[in-house]
Amino acid sequence: MLRAAFKTVGCRLNQAETAAMVARFEADGYCVVPFGEQADIVVVQSCTVTRTAERKSIRFARAAKRFPGDPFVIVAGCAPQVDADRVLRESGADMAATQAQKLDLPPLLPLLASGPSSDGRNDPPVPRFDTARALLRVQDGCSFDCAYCIVPIARGRSTSRPFAEVLTEAKCLAEDGYKELVLTGANLGSYDDEGRRLWHMLEALEKIPELKRIRLSSIELSQQEREVVDYMADSSKLCRFLHIPMQSGDDRILSAMGRRYTSEEYRGFIEYAAGKIGVIGIGTDIIVGFPGEDDAAFDNTYRMLDELPFSRLHVFPYSPRPGTKAESLTDDVDKATKKSRVVKLITLGLEKRKEFASRMELHEVSVLVESHDSNGCGHGSTEEYVPTLFPAPAPAVNEIVRFTPTAVREDVLVSPPIQKSLA
Repeated sequence: MLRAAFKTVGCRLNQAETAAMVARFEADGYCVVPFGEQADIVVVQSCTVTRTAERKSIRFARAAKRFPGDPFVIVAGCAPQVDADRVLRESGADMAATQAQKLDLPPLLPLLASGPSSDGRNDPPVPRFDTARALLRVQDGCSFDCAYCIVPIARGRSTSRPFAEVLTEAKCLAEDGYKELVLTGANLGSYDDEGRRLWHMLEALEKIPELKRIRLSSIELSQQEREVVDYMADSSKLCRFLHIPMQSGDDRILSAMGRRYTSEEYRGFIEYAAGKIGVIGIGTDIIVGFPGEDDAAFDNTYRMLDELPFSRLHVFPYSPRPGTKAESLTDDVDKATKKSRVVKLITLGLEKRKEFASRMELHEVSVLVESHDSNGCGHGSTEEYVPTLFPAPAPAVNEIVRFTPTAVREDVLVSPPIQKSLA
């Protein structure tokens, strides 16, 4: 039996697609082994949204070429979609698989003639995850035109999976035992299948009996975010967490980035969500050092982040991507200034994580147990995406429990010894 291994770099959409690839290879008779073990085929699901992610993807492919057994190495996804020839040259991989190829790789492989057969295959197999929660891919691509972003080039324009297809996959995942599904896409809020929008999808998912929790990945402002918040306020299954990229709190920089909102419009939505839901986790992305970001612009961003009720900050230093509008901008921020600003925002983010976790100490929370460590302690996340620790002996993985935290360690909630299980 041929053996295949996979490595994923990048976002949840990449992770969801890797799970679909794993299931496809298994359905075609391959034995899937951990990355690093001897394998006949190694697939690196790549990311190119930043230089760092792309370099990491290429490093994994190079490493795979040195694995025992001389595996056939494939770099798949975003990086090859942007520049397949360069990826092959720099990684030494045997094949570069584009977005259109990667979810149906086995028939393309030269090993197929002496290996498994896909004859008689009908519907795509259900994605296979080795985590407690499963990712539900509902959308791909982006039709926005942000100056810094490579996604429209790497993934194309926005497309939505058929409503019925998504629901079928969700039901299969729930019946397989996944109690929480995370909806993901390159631009999730743009989901639209013949007039059925994201909140229509949420309504349909909530009716699946086996499914206990629904979580949203990142959603962009200026689409259907208020409708989602209104739905969240009355939902019994949709987790109280939103990740809304801000990128900058300065209107001049937002305009140069090609973002579709002003700082006040963004502020207004965050205040609306917090007022509507009450206790809600809110995360955001920030790009530091975009060309033209002077001290005043950075101060505007810092002030806005400090004033709004964020619970998570993802901070990224700007790096130009070939083919984007911002690549030609020359008003660069020097590396030392950029690094100093990144550190300042990361520090603020840690403070806000601790502050939000402390607020949760007095509230009953619902937690999906996701893993056990070597000491028998359990780890999971609340609906609001606050990390949680269960002292040993911990509840079983994939169990949902309710409790009122007895302590907070940094930004981690600590459970009392006794938990009440949810059906």
